[in-house]
Amino acid sequence: MVFLKQTWAALAVLGWGSASIAGSCLPPVSPWMPTDPDDVRAYADLLRRDAEAYFAEVEQYFRCLDQERREVFEQAREVSEGYTRVLELHGRGME
Repeated sequence: MVFLKQTWAALAVLGWGSASIAGSCLPPVSPWMPTDPDDVRAYADLLRRDAEAYFAEVEQYFRCLDQERREVFEQAREVSEGYTRVLELHGRGME
């Protein structure tokens, strides 16, 4: 039982350390889009640049999420393999 508690504690510490990696993708901030026709005319160039920058940031955000997903999926696979080894070793110790 002590071995299992130590294993869970180690996994928790390792998981906590890797949590800083996940979540590094920040969604873009939506640009202001006026509804007043005078504002639209007055700021048309700025609004176009803001919208284009926003959509570029959205694409970058989705690429970041895809990369994080791949990294976390690989990490989960490695943890699964390690945990399988732990269970196998723990099972042998009980014989």
